[in-house]
Amino acid sequence: MITAENITKFYGKTPILKGVSLHLDAGRALAVAGENGAGKTTLLKILATASKPDSGSLWIGGVNAAENPAAVREMLGYVPQGIALMQELSVKDNLYYWMKTKDKAVYDTVMDIIGLRSVEKRKVSKLSGGMKRRLNIGASLVLRPSLLILDEPLAGVDIANRRKIMASLSALKKSGTAIIFTSHYIDEMNFLADEMIALREGTVTYSGPMNFDNLAEAIRCYTA
Repeated sequence: MITAENITKFYGKTPILKGVSLHLDAGRALAVAGENGAGKTTLLKILATASKPDSGSLWIGGVNAAENPAAVREMLGYVPQGIALMQELSVKDNLYYWMKTKDKAVYDTVMDIIGLRSVEKRKVSKLSGGMKRRLNIGASLVLRPSLLILDEPLAGVDIANRRKIMASLSALKKSGTAIIFTSHYIDEMNFLADEMIALREGTVTYSGPMNFDNLAEAIRCYTA
């Protein structure tokens, strides 16, 4: 589904990513771990075609992202750390705004996942921070993406809704969607991810299967 090879990125003369490579098949989930400043957000922006690498290659669904980013964006959903919503529109209107074509069945499914049915007529500006996070995820899910990229999507979401959304993401993965995500919640990483890479100062310190022992190993690597 997605293959990145030797991705590098500089901000000025400062290297942020140093030859990062990864591969993920459809129906699999990859956790990207690392301390703050390790390059996680920069990597996800590049994978989502929201930023360009300085060197390296990126292929998504068999399409060269550098040559045809528009075609790649048709296949993916991206949930950034920031809230990418229309503040003066309602919850319902935000979801319909992001849809390619209006589809009530898709709308109902996503509303069940994010649990905002009771506030669907409320403006985004009037929502709590956790509700905005949930709606942010919903705005990506209505696209029915083949690849879903999420950067700390559940920060500020209460534990009950975190569990519900993680269960829904697991079901989405089983239906064939590839998922790449970052999280500070170790239980979520271990629950959803099949594979993991760990970054430290822009360098991959671990790449391999996801399980508790390997997670502990990766944490030791990137905090050493």
